[in-house]
Amino acid sequence: MRRDSTVRRAIVVGAMAAAMALSVPEAAGSTGVGRPETHHAELNRPNQTVTAAAVDRAVHAATALAGEPGYAGVAVDYDTAKVTVSWKGEAPALVSALETTAPEGVAVDVVPTALSGADLHAASTRLMDAQRAVHGPDAVLAALPAADYAGLVVEVSRDSAAARTTGLARNLERVAGVPVQLRMVDDDGFRSTAASRRNDRAPWHAGGAIASRDGTDYCSTGFSVITAAGSERIVSAAHCNRGFGSVVRDGAGERMGTVSSRALQLDAELIKPAGATASSVFAGRWNASQASARYRIPVAAVRAPAVGQRVCSSGAVTGEHCGAKILATDVAWSCGKRTCHGFRAGRDDGGVVVGGGDSGGPMYMLVDGRAHASGMIDGGSNRRSCGSTSVTTQCFSYVYGIPMVDILRHWGARINN
Repeated sequence: MRRDSTVRRAIVVGAMAAAMALSVPEAAGSTGVGRPETHHAELNRPNQTVTAAAVDRAVHAATALAGEPGYAGVAVDYDTAKVTVSWKGEAPALVSALETTAPEGVAVDVVPTALSGADLHAASTRLMDAQRAVHGPDAVLAALPAADYAGLVVEVSRDSAAARTTGLARNLERVAGVPVQLRMVDDDGFRSTAASRRNDRAPWHAGGAIASRDGTDYCSTGFSVITAAGSERIVSAAHCNRGFGSVVRDGAGERMGTVSSRALQLDAELIKPAGATASSVFAGRWNASQASARYRIPVAAVRAPAVGQRVCSSGAVTGEHCGAKILATDVAWSCGKRTCHGFRAGRDDGGVVVGGGDSGGPMYMLVDGRAHASGMIDGGSNRRSCGSTSVTTQCFSYVYGIPMVDILRHWGARINN
Protein backbone atom coordinates (compact mmCIF):
# COMPACT_ATOMS: atom_id res chain seq x y z
CA MET A 1 0.00 0.00 0.00
CA ARG A 2 1.17 3.54 -0.66
CA ARG A 3 3.18 5.26 2.01
CA ASP A 4 0.92 8.33 2.04
CA SER A 5 -2.29 6.36 2.49
CA THR A 6 -1.32 3.76 5.04
CA VAL A 7 -4.31 2.19 6.74
CA ARG A 8 -4.29 0.47 10.11
CA ARG A 9 -5.16 -3.18 9.94
CA ALA A 10 -5.35 -5.60 12.82
CA ILE A 11 -3.69 -8.98 12.71
CA VAL A 12 -4.64 -12.33 14.07
CA VAL A 13 -2.01 -14.94 14.60
CA GLY A 14 -3.03 -18.43 13.72
CA ALA A 15 -0.90 -21.52 14.14
CA MET A 16 2.16 -19.93 15.67
CA ALA A 17 4.82 -22.26 16.87
CA ALA A 18 6.00 -20.26 19.88
CA ALA A 19 5.06 -17.35 22.11
CA MET A 20 5.94 -13.93 20.71
CA ALA A 21 8.76 -11.77 22.00
CA LEU A 22 8.46 -8.56 21.38
CA SER A 23 16.44 -1.90 11.17
CA VAL A 24 18.88 0.52 4.74
CA PRO A 25 20.77 0.43 -0.17
CA GLU A 26 20.71 3.21 -2.79
CA ALA A 27 20.59 1.70 -6.17
CA ALA A 28 21.92 1.98 -9.56
CA GLY A 29 21.75 -1.13 -11.49
CA SER A 30 24.96 -2.61 -12.62
CA THR A 31 27.87 -4.52 -11.20
CA GLY A 32 29.28 -7.15 -8.88
CA VAL A 33 27.76 -9.19 -6.12
CA GLY A 34 29.00 -8.98 -2.55
CA ARG A 35 29.51 -12.10 -0.40
CA PRO A 36 28.75 -11.31 3.24
CA GLU A 37 29.42 -13.76 6.04
CA THR A 38 26.84 -16.19 7.35
CA HIS A 39 24.70 -14.35 9.91
CA HIS A 40 24.53 -17.33 12.31
CA ALA A 41 27.54 -17.76 14.56
CA GLU A 42 28.87 -21.24 15.17
CA LEU A 43 27.03 -23.06 17.91
CA ASN A 44 29.20 -24.40 20.74
CA ARG A 45 28.18 -27.54 22.60
CA PRO A 46 30.23 -29.85 24.83
CA ASN A 47 32.94 -31.62 22.85
CA GLN A 48 31.69 -30.42 19.50
CA THR A 49 30.88 -27.44 17.35
CA VAL A 50 27.66 -27.52 15.36
CA THR A 51 27.17 -25.02 12.54
CA ALA A 52 23.93 -23.18 12.01
CA ALA A 53 23.89 -24.65 8.51
CA ALA A 54 23.57 -28.12 10.00
CA VAL A 55 20.67 -26.99 12.16
CA ASP A 56 19.02 -25.36 9.16
CA ARG A 57 19.28 -28.61 7.19
CA ALA A 58 17.30 -30.34 9.92
CA VAL A 59 14.76 -27.49 9.95
CA HIS A 60 14.40 -27.67 6.17
CA ALA A 61 13.66 -31.39 6.34
CA ALA A 62 11.06 -30.79 9.05
CA THR A 63 9.24 -27.87 7.40
CA ALA A 64 9.02 -29.91 4.19
CA LEU A 65 6.39 -31.97 6.03
CA ALA A 66 4.09 -28.97 6.52
CA GLY A 67 1.42 -30.43 4.24
CA GLU A 68 1.14 -33.68 6.19
CA PRO A 69 -1.93 -34.23 8.42
CA GLY A 70 -1.00 -33.59 12.04
CA TYR A 71 1.81 -31.11 11.38
CA ALA A 72 1.65 -28.26 13.90
CA GLY A 73 4.93 -26.34 13.57
CA VAL A 74 8.72 -26.31 13.79
CA ALA A 75 10.85 -24.32 16.20
CA VAL A 76 14.63 -24.04 16.42
CA ASP A 77 17.07 -23.16 19.21
CA TYR A 78 20.47 -22.44 17.66
CA ASP A 79 22.19 -22.14 21.05
CA THR A 80 21.48 -25.77 21.85
CA ALA A 81 21.29 -27.02 18.23
CA LYS A 82 17.80 -28.35 18.92
CA VAL A 83 14.86 -28.56 16.50
CA THR A 84 11.38 -29.21 17.91
CA VAL A 85 8.71 -30.63 15.63
CA SER A 86 5.17 -30.37 17.05
CA TRP A 87 2.69 -32.97 15.81
CA LYS A 88 -0.95 -33.79 16.49
CA GLY A 89 -1.63 -37.46 16.96
CA GLU A 90 0.73 -40.33 16.30
CA ALA A 91 3.67 -39.16 14.20
CA PRO A 92 4.15 -41.22 11.02
CA ALA A 93 7.44 -42.92 10.24
CA LEU A 94 8.76 -40.11 8.05
CA VAL A 95 8.42 -37.74 11.04
CA SER A 96 10.03 -40.11 13.51
CA ALA A 97 12.88 -40.57 11.04
CA LEU A 98 13.82 -36.91 11.50
CA GLU A 99 15.13 -37.80 14.95
CA THR A 100 17.51 -40.46 13.64
CA THR A 101 18.59 -38.79 10.40
CA ALA A 102 19.44 -35.34 11.81
CA PRO A 103 22.97 -34.03 11.12
CA GLU A 104 25.54 -34.97 13.74
CA GLY A 105 25.24 -32.80 16.83
CA VAL A 106 21.71 -31.64 16.01
CA ALA A 107 18.88 -32.91 18.22
CA VAL A 108 15.40 -33.27 16.72
CA ASP A 109 12.52 -33.81 19.14
CA VAL A 110 9.01 -34.72 18.00
CA VAL A 111 6.46 -33.66 20.63
CA PRO A 112 2.69 -34.31 20.73
CA THR A 113 0.23 -31.42 20.46
CA ALA A 114 -3.50 -31.06 21.06
CA LEU A 115 -4.18 -29.25 17.77
CA SER A 116 -2.52 -29.24 14.38
CA GLY A 117 -1.40 -26.28 12.33
CA ALA A 118 -4.39 -26.84 10.04
CA ASP A 119 -6.69 -26.73 13.07
CA LEU A 120 -5.27 -23.44 14.27
CA HIS A 121 -5.05 -21.98 10.76
CA ALA A 122 -8.77 -22.58 10.30
CA ALA A 123 -9.56 -21.31 13.80
CA SER A 124 -7.62 -18.07 13.34
CA THR A 125 -9.24 -17.47 9.95
CA ARG A 126 -12.73 -17.90 11.40
CA LEU A 127 -11.86 -15.59 14.28
CA MET A 128 -10.24 -13.01 11.99
CA ASP A 129 -13.10 -12.88 9.52
CA ALA A 130 -15.76 -12.67 12.24
CA GLN A 131 -14.04 -9.98 14.32
CA ARG A 132 -13.22 -7.81 11.30
CA ALA A 133 -16.94 -7.78 10.50
CA VAL A 134 -18.07 -7.04 14.07
CA HIS A 135 -15.31 -4.87 15.56
CA GLY A 136 -13.34 -3.64 12.54
CA PRO A 137 -9.66 -4.34 11.78
CA ASP A 138 -8.08 -2.78 14.87
CA ALA A 139 -9.64 -4.66 17.79
CA VAL A 140 -8.18 -8.18 17.69
CA LEU A 141 -4.44 -7.70 17.24
CA ALA A 142 -3.03 -11.20 17.51
CA ALA A 143 -3.77 -14.75 18.55
CA LEU A 144 -1.22 -17.43 19.26
CA PRO A 145 -1.51 -21.02 20.45
CA ALA A 146 -0.98 -22.06 24.04
CA ALA A 147 2.36 -23.74 24.56
CA ASP A 148 0.76 -27.19 24.17
CA TYR A 149 -1.27 -26.19 21.08
CA ALA A 150 -4.49 -26.74 23.01
CA GLY A 151 -6.02 -23.41 21.95
CA LEU A 152 -5.40 -19.76 21.08
CA VAL A 153 -4.15 -16.90 23.21
CA VAL A 154 -5.85 -13.87 21.64
CA GLU A 155 -4.41 -10.36 21.97
CA VAL A 156 -6.99 -7.57 21.99
CA SER A 157 -6.33 -3.83 21.96
CA ARG A 158 -6.90 -2.52 25.48
CA ASP A 159 -8.46 0.70 24.16
CA SER A 160 -10.86 -0.91 21.70
CA ALA A 161 -14.62 -1.20 22.12
CA ALA A 162 -14.17 -4.95 21.77
CA ALA A 163 -12.16 -5.03 25.02
CA ARG A 164 -15.22 -3.72 26.85
CA THR A 165 -17.58 -6.28 25.31
CA THR A 166 -19.27 -8.56 27.82
CA GLY A 167 -18.38 -12.20 27.29
CA LEU A 168 -15.72 -11.43 24.66
CA ALA A 169 -13.61 -14.49 25.47
CA ARG A 170 -16.63 -16.73 25.27
CA ASN A 171 -17.67 -15.23 21.92
CA LEU A 172 -14.15 -15.59 20.50
CA GLU A 173 -14.03 -19.18 21.63
CA ARG A 174 -17.37 -19.91 20.02
CA VAL A 175 -16.26 -18.42 16.69
CA ALA A 176 -12.80 -19.99 16.69
CA GLY A 177 -14.03 -23.39 17.79
CA VAL A 178 -11.01 -23.86 20.07
CA PRO A 179 -10.25 -22.77 23.64
CA VAL A 180 -9.33 -19.08 23.90
CA GLN A 181 -7.46 -17.06 26.52
CA LEU A 182 -7.62 -13.25 26.32
CA ARG A 183 -4.59 -10.98 26.63
CA MET A 184 -5.16 -7.21 26.68
CA VAL A 185 -2.30 -5.31 25.05
CA ASP A 186 -1.31 -1.78 24.07
CA ASP A 187 -0.73 -1.74 20.33
CA ASP A 188 -1.41 0.46 17.31
CA GLY A 189 -2.28 -2.46 15.03
CA PHE A 190 -0.93 -3.80 11.75
CA ARG A 191 0.13 -1.42 8.98
CA SER A 192 1.07 -2.15 5.41
CA THR A 193 4.61 -1.02 4.61
CA ALA A 194 4.03 0.47 1.19
CA ALA A 195 5.90 3.93 0.89
CA SER A 196 15.66 3.28 -2.60
CA ARG A 197 17.34 1.59 -4.18
CA ARG A 198 16.83 4.71 -6.10
CA ASN A 199 17.39 3.97 -9.76
CA ASP A 200 17.64 0.31 -10.69
CA ARG A 201 17.61 -0.90 -14.28
CA ALA A 202 17.39 -4.21 -16.12
CA PRO A 203 18.33 -6.75 -15.01
CA TRP A 204 16.03 -5.78 -12.10
CA HIS A 205 17.07 -6.72 -8.55
CA ALA A 206 15.02 -7.55 -5.44
CA GLY A 207 14.73 -4.71 -2.95
CA GLY A 208 14.65 -1.89 -5.50
CA ALA A 209 12.28 1.08 -5.36
CA ILE A 210 8.81 1.14 -6.89
CA ALA A 211 7.76 4.76 -7.32
CA SER A 212 5.25 7.10 -8.84
CA ARG A 213 5.96 8.92 -12.10
CA ASP A 214 7.54 11.80 -10.17
CA GLY A 215 9.90 9.40 -8.38
CA THR A 216 8.15 9.23 -4.98
CA ASP A 217 8.89 5.82 -3.43
CA TYR A 218 5.95 3.80 -2.17
CA CYS A 219 6.89 0.09 -2.45
CA SER A 220 9.74 -2.34 -3.20
CA THR A 221 10.51 -5.11 -5.65
CA GLY A 222 10.69 -8.70 -4.43
CA PHE A 223 12.45 -11.81 -5.67
CA SER A 224 12.65 -12.68 -9.33
CA VAL A 225 10.84 -15.90 -10.27
CA ILE A 226 10.53 -18.10 -13.33
CA THR A 227 6.99 -19.16 -14.22
CA ALA A 228 5.99 -22.63 -15.39
CA ALA A 229 6.06 -21.21 -18.94
CA GLY A 230 9.67 -20.10 -18.46
CA SER A 231 8.90 -16.37 -18.24
CA GLU A 232 10.72 -14.03 -15.83
CA ARG A 233 8.58 -12.12 -13.36
CA ILE A 234 9.16 -9.86 -10.34
CA VAL A 235 7.22 -10.49 -7.14
CA SER A 236 5.76 -7.58 -5.15
CA ALA A 237 2.78 -6.86 -2.90
CA ALA A 238 -0.62 -6.65 -4.59
CA HIS A 239 -1.64 -3.69 -2.41
CA CYS A 240 1.13 -1.65 -4.06
CA ASN A 241 -0.71 -1.24 -7.38
CA ARG A 242 -4.28 -0.75 -8.57
CA GLY A 243 -4.67 -4.00 -10.49
CA PHE A 244 -3.87 -6.09 -13.54
CA GLY A 245 -2.10 -4.08 -16.23
CA SER A 246 -0.93 -1.32 -13.86
CA VAL A 247 2.31 0.32 -14.99
CA VAL A 248 5.14 -0.12 -12.47
CA ARG A 249 8.00 2.41 -12.31
CA ASP A 250 11.36 2.42 -10.53
CA GLY A 251 12.70 5.02 -8.10
CA ALA A 252 13.56 7.39 -10.95
CA GLY A 253 10.02 7.16 -12.34
CA GLU A 254 11.16 5.06 -15.31
CA ARG A 255 8.99 2.21 -16.57
CA MET A 256 9.90 -1.12 -14.95
CA GLY A 257 7.02 -3.21 -16.30
CA THR A 258 3.34 -4.00 -15.83
CA VAL A 259 1.35 -6.11 -13.37
CA SER A 260 0.63 -9.41 -15.11
CA SER A 261 -1.06 -11.43 -12.35
CA ARG A 262 -2.40 -11.00 -8.82
CA ALA A 263 -3.22 -13.29 -5.87
CA LEU A 264 -5.17 -11.25 -3.34
CA GLN A 265 -5.29 -14.04 -0.75
CA LEU A 266 -1.48 -13.80 -0.69
CA ASP A 267 -1.46 -10.01 -1.21
CA ALA A 268 1.03 -10.78 -3.98
CA GLU A 269 1.44 -9.79 -7.60
CA LEU A 270 3.75 -10.63 -10.49
CA ILE A 271 5.29 -7.87 -12.58
CA LYS A 272 6.17 -8.52 -16.23
CA PRO A 273 9.49 -6.68 -16.48
CA ALA A 274 10.77 -4.42 -19.22
CA GLY A 275 13.97 -6.38 -19.75
CA ALA A 276 15.59 -9.18 -17.77
CA THR A 277 15.62 -9.84 -14.02
CA ALA A 278 18.56 -10.65 -11.74
CA SER A 279 19.03 -13.44 -9.21
CA SER A 280 20.31 -11.08 -6.53
CA VAL A 281 19.12 -8.80 -3.74
CA PHE A 282 20.01 -5.24 -2.78
CA ALA A 283 21.46 -5.38 0.74
CA GLY A 284 23.13 -3.08 3.28
CA ARG A 285 21.96 0.44 4.01
CA TRP A 286 19.38 2.12 1.81
CA ASN A 287 22.11 4.42 0.47
CA ALA A 288 24.85 1.78 0.10
CA SER A 289 27.11 2.28 -2.90
CA GLN A 290 28.58 -0.27 -5.27
CA ALA A 291 31.75 -0.11 -3.20
CA SER A 292 29.95 -1.74 -0.30
CA ALA A 293 30.49 -5.49 0.23
CA ARG A 294 26.76 -5.74 0.94
CA TYR A 295 25.58 -3.77 -2.08
CA ARG A 296 24.09 -6.89 -3.65
CA ILE A 297 24.03 -10.56 -2.66
CA PRO A 298 23.12 -13.62 -4.77
CA VAL A 299 19.96 -15.67 -4.33
CA ALA A 300 20.56 -19.37 -3.69
CA ALA A 301 17.31 -21.20 -2.94
CA VAL A 302 13.99 -21.13 -1.06
CA ARG A 303 13.51 -21.93 2.63
CA ALA A 304 10.20 -22.31 4.44
CA PRO A 305 10.16 -20.21 7.66
CA ALA A 306 10.38 -21.85 11.09
CA VAL A 307 10.10 -20.30 14.53
CA GLY A 308 13.47 -19.28 15.95
CA GLN A 309 15.25 -18.82 12.62
CA ARG A 310 16.95 -15.50 11.91
CA VAL A 311 15.91 -13.61 8.78
CA CYS A 312 16.75 -10.42 6.92
CA SER A 313 14.29 -8.02 5.34
CA SER A 314 15.34 -5.59 2.62
CA GLY A 315 13.20 -2.68 1.43
CA ALA A 316 13.91 0.31 -0.77
CA VAL A 317 13.11 2.92 1.87
CA THR A 318 14.73 1.62 5.07
CA GLY A 319 17.26 -0.84 3.59
CA GLU A 320 18.35 -4.19 4.94
CA HIS A 321 17.68 -5.35 8.50
CA CYS A 322 19.17 -8.67 9.62
CA GLY A 323 18.99 -10.57 12.89
CA ALA A 324 15.21 -10.62 13.27
CA LYS A 325 13.93 -13.85 14.78
CA ILE A 326 10.86 -15.55 13.38
CA LEU A 327 8.42 -15.35 16.28
CA ALA A 328 5.37 -16.97 14.73
CA THR A 329 4.31 -18.86 11.63
CA ASP A 330 0.89 -19.12 10.01
CA VAL A 331 -0.06 -15.63 11.15
CA ALA A 332 -3.38 -14.32 9.82
CA TRP A 333 -4.06 -10.62 9.20
CA SER A 334 -6.45 -8.44 7.21
CA CYS A 335 -5.20 -7.68 3.72
CA GLY A 336 -7.95 -5.52 2.35
CA LYS A 337 -11.22 -7.44 2.68
CA ARG A 338 -9.42 -10.78 2.85
CA THR A 339 -7.43 -12.73 5.44
CA CYS A 340 -3.80 -13.38 4.54
CA HIS A 341 -1.47 -15.84 6.27
CA GLY A 342 2.28 -15.59 6.76
CA PHE A 343 4.92 -15.18 9.48
CA ARG A 344 6.05 -12.51 11.95
CA ALA A 345 9.62 -11.63 12.95
CA GLY A 346 11.29 -9.15 15.30
CA ARG A 347 14.66 -8.33 16.82
CA ASP A 348 15.48 -9.35 20.38
CA ASP A 349 16.22 -5.70 21.23
CA GLY A 350 12.95 -4.41 19.74
CA GLY A 351 14.78 -2.46 17.03
CA VAL A 352 13.51 -1.44 13.60
CA VAL A 353 13.05 -4.25 11.08
CA VAL A 354 10.83 -2.63 8.42
CA GLY A 355 9.30 0.67 7.39
CA GLY A 356 6.75 2.25 5.10
CA GLY A 357 7.80 1.78 1.49
CA ASP A 358 9.37 -1.65 2.06
CA SER A 359 6.23 -3.62 1.08
CA GLY A 360 6.92 -6.22 -1.59
CA GLY A 361 10.61 -6.45 -0.71
CA PRO A 362 12.46 -9.73 -0.05
CA MET A 363 12.87 -11.60 3.23
CA TYR A 364 15.64 -14.18 3.42
CA MET A 365 18.08 -16.18 5.49
CA LEU A 366 21.77 -15.58 4.86
CA VAL A 367 23.84 -18.74 4.49
CA ASP A 368 27.46 -18.49 3.33
CA GLY A 369 26.84 -15.10 1.80
CA ARG A 370 23.78 -16.16 -0.19
CA ALA A 371 20.15 -15.26 0.28
CA HIS A 372 17.76 -18.15 0.83
CA ALA A 373 14.32 -16.76 0.00
CA SER A 374 11.88 -16.92 2.93
CA GLY A 375 9.17 -14.44 2.05
CA MET A 376 7.83 -11.14 0.78
CA ILE A 377 7.45 -8.11 3.09
CA ASP A 378 3.78 -7.26 3.60
CA GLY A 379 3.59 -5.02 6.68
CA GLY A 380 4.71 -4.11 10.17
CA SER A 381 3.49 -3.19 13.65
CA ASN A 382 4.81 -1.60 16.87
CA ARG A 383 6.00 1.80 15.66
CA ARG A 384 9.60 2.90 16.26
CA SER A 385 11.74 5.91 15.31
CA CYS A 386 13.26 5.22 11.91
CA GLY A 387 16.67 6.82 11.80
CA SER A 388 18.04 7.32 8.27
CA THR A 389 15.67 6.41 5.41
CA SER A 390 15.34 7.37 1.74
CA VAL A 391 12.08 9.26 2.39
CA THR A 392 10.19 10.27 5.50
CA THR A 393 8.20 7.27 6.68
CA GLN A 394 7.04 5.18 9.66
CA CYS A 395 9.07 2.26 11.00
CA PHE A 396 8.20 -0.83 13.02
CA SER A 397 9.75 -3.46 15.27
CA TYR A 398 7.67 -6.35 13.84
CA VAL A 399 7.73 -7.39 10.19
CA TYR A 400 5.12 -9.62 8.53
CA GLY A 401 5.98 -11.78 5.53
CA ILE A 402 4.12 -13.92 3.01
CA PRO A 403 6.12 -17.17 2.63
CA MET A 404 7.83 -17.55 -0.76
CA VAL A 405 6.92 -21.25 -0.76
CA ASP A 406 3.25 -20.21 -0.85
CA ILE A 407 3.79 -17.64 -3.61
CA LEU A 408 5.76 -20.07 -5.77
CA ARG A 409 3.21 -22.83 -5.22
CA HIS A 410 0.33 -20.57 -6.25
CA TRP A 411 1.88 -19.70 -9.61
CA GLY A 412 3.72 -22.98 -10.19
CA ALA A 413 6.91 -20.94 -10.35
CA ARG A 414 10.49 -21.35 -9.14
CA ILE A 415 12.95 -18.88 -7.68
CA ASN A 416 15.38 -17.31 -10.14
CA ASN A 417 18.78 -18.44 -8.87
